[in-house]
Amino acid sequence: MQNNNVFITVDDDPINQFLSKVIITKNVNNAEVITFGNVQDAISYITKEGIGFQKIILLLDINMPQFDGWDFLDQFDELNVELKQKFDIYLLSSSTDKADLNKAKFYPFVIDFIAKPLTSNSLDIVFKRLKAA
Repeated sequence: MQNNNVFITVDDDPINQFLSKVIITKNVNNAEVITFGNVQDAISYITKEGIGFQKIILLLDINMPQFDGWDFLDQFDELNVELKQKFDIYLLSSSTDKADLNKAKFYPFVIDFIAKPLTSNSLDIVFKRLKAA
């Protein structure tokens, strides 16, 4: 797989955060994985850290307490275009609700919907899509 990739995971479940980090670091050389347990901390980091990375893969859970993945996407939509273009967002969810799949299509910066848990195979799909873009 590719080198020097930065991943951000936003998930309220520490077990899923841990599993995602293990899968990413096992399959991606020199990967940096930044994890957040809630939407507000993730948005704050994205807007205040002055993201200097070339491209970031963001794995976003949908169902979280207080602010969910949809709230994140609505806030993300308000960011400036240059910042948004640095992200490839994948919804990483256990939801099988077709309404969620359809709703995701209305967010142009969401690349795809991936079923939890993250696996080596689903990570391969992410990289194949990145190469095709």
